[in-house]
Amino acid sequence: MKVSRKLFALTALILVTAVPHSAAPQGITSLLASARGDGTLKVGQEVFKVSTVVVNLKEDGTGEVTLVTDLQLFLQCTWTAPAELSKGIDLKITGGISVGSAEGSGKLLLRPDGKEIANLSMEASDNARKKRILLAFVAD
Repeated sequence: MKVSRKLFALTALILVTAVPHSAAPQGITSLLASARGDGTLKVGQEVFKVSTVVVNLKEDGTGEVTLVTDLQLFLQCTWTAPAELSKGIDLKITGGISVGSAEGSGKLLLRPDGKEIANLSMEASDNARKKRILLAFVAD
């Protein structure tokens, strides 16, 4: 009886340590996600409260980011994701409402499941209006 309990405990321990854990996906090819939360968008001297962010990253490496404030701001980007998503997805801002009107960079961090937005930060310049754009957003 004691031997079978020890054998069971040893077998359970081996199985728990030998089976790989898949807590988060290792990479993504596309993403469509939205999040409600608290954020601040600064465009020049104007400050807006951001309540929702929608991110659409496409398989071809392009993407769109929609920021919902009192108004909606659309940004175009390209993106690259590291093999380990916990390091965040790098965004390169390539345009605003009209192509080429904004340039900059950002970082999108996902929750451990790899499907939900945790936070988003960006820094860009609006070439048409010569204003600096800063975003800091944290999802609920």
